Amino acid sequence: MFWLGFGLLLIAILLYLLYVVEHQARIDRLTHNWPAPPALPIIGHIHILAKLVGPHPFRRASEVIAAHLKDHRGKLWMGTKLYLLDCNPKDIQALCSAQQLLQKTNDYTVFENWLCEGIFTSGFEKWSHRRKIITPAFNYAMIKQFVKVFEKQSRILVDRLVKFSVTGEPVDFLQMISCFTLDTICETALGVTVGAQSNEKSDYLKTVKEILVIIDLRLKNLFYRNSRIFQFTSHYRKERELLKTLHGFTEGIIQKRMDELRQDEENRNVPTLDPQVLDGDRPTMSFLDTLLQASDPDGKPLSVKDIREEVDTIIFGGFDLTATTLNFFMYNMTLHPEYQVRCREEVWDVCGRDTSEPITAEHVRGLEFLEACIKETLRMYPSGPLTARKATANCQINEFFIPKGSDVLISPIYMGRCKEFFPEPMTFKPERWASGAEPKIDATTFIPFMKGARSCLGQRYAMVMLKLVLAHLLRNYLFEPLGERQVKMKLTFVITLHTLEPYLCRVRKIE
Repeated sequence: MFWLGFGLLLIAILLYLLYVVEHQARIDRLTHNWPAPPALPIIGHIHILAKLVGPHPFRRASEVIAAHLKDHRGKLWMGTKLYLLDCNPKDIQALCSAQQLLQKTNDYTVFENWLCEGIFTSGFEKWSHRRKIITPAFNYAMIKQFVKVFEKQSRILVDRLVKFSVTGEPVDFLQMISCFTLDTICETALGVTVGAQSNEKSDYLKTVKEILVIIDLRLKNLFYRNSRIFQFTSHYRKERELLKTLHGFTEGIIQKRMDELRQDEENRNVPTLDPQVLDGDRPTMSFLDTLLQASDPDGKPLSVKDIREEVDTIIFGGFDLTATTLNFFMYNMTLHPEYQVRCREEVWDVCGRDTSEPITAEHVRGLEFLEACIKETLRMYPSGPLTARKATANCQINEFFIPKGSDVLISPIYMGRCKEFFPEPMTFKPERWASGAEPKIDATTFIPFMKGARSCLGQRYAMVMLKLVLAHLLRNYLFEPLGERQVKMKLTFVITLHTLEPYLCRVRKIE
């Protein structure tokens, strides 16, 4: 009986292996024009991907790509899973707009315990409906209202740097700027501040950072990506504790705001939530207010959970991604002090030298060279260096077939550092963004916010906020390296792009 069972098991394994080999061979035939190194049966290209493990992962990845990518396209088998890497500008617009490629990959499920089915992680149908709801919250009228928050929080940040300019103590810029972005996004998203700038030991700030570490751990561990396996780990128990704080905070604010609106209605004192008429001294309308007006596909008001998952999503995007961009911008300013001087002189010309005067939305529009430096920072150091989409059906992009179930990878950092798209790609050259500069930059080669239907909704919000806070910082302080020259930083990928060691600088008050 034992031998019969063993024989049946062996036959089943052999049949499965034959199926896998035949499946891979069939998909290889369909995707024959995608460049690829020779693959091994069953394991595919795992022996090549193993080269990425160890120190200097970005350097190793560049070597693998240079050796095996052709015309900015390539395919890799990780076991039985097919990954297609496509960074060809001819394909980008179609890749980002094809309905078959609007689904996020299974990798994004590691965010679902925190963000649930918010716009960042949700499937196509739910995402499509939620995008229609959320888009008005980022129109120009709304962003003009948010400028009041950007201005207030920027001044708090400027005041916090005074002690560092007096003592000469090094500034951990990412830590400092993360407090600013968290307070800013919470006030614009929820209408309240978590007080991270006034109290760096803020429970909410600490909790957000801790859960991002756990999510990063899951992304980098194939076993932890499996929810059933992850549930038996200490990290899962820690995550449950963190989620109580995160979800409890957001739900408390949502419920409080709902109660306020209900009370206003009962008292016949209904405040306007129309962004077209919000102006002057009226209270700033928050992202939360937009969601409270919305309804689901059946016409019913969104539930507290529905609202919470979108608010949590916007906090994640606005807190970590913008903080990373600001960190790399200031790193570039200390690495290239001549550009810091030019940015500051532009701020003085446009906004004036009087630091007591506010910086307005009109001022922000005039800061063209500052914006060029931000774009150059995003080109070299995009917050999200890699994005992935899952093919929900077979599709064709130009002459290249993408089979259902495969994952398509697009890399903003690869495109931004490709010499065919950007001459001297490792040189910080904001002049390349000047009007009339040659060679002209193709919009499909610069994609830090991605393109198409699933591009970042908050990119205009982010640019206004980045320019305004940087204008305040540069108008008030000189930012200098710790030594005679800024040491070049090594990169690491912790969900978003970061420096391996904290970026430290010194600040000196401008009198």
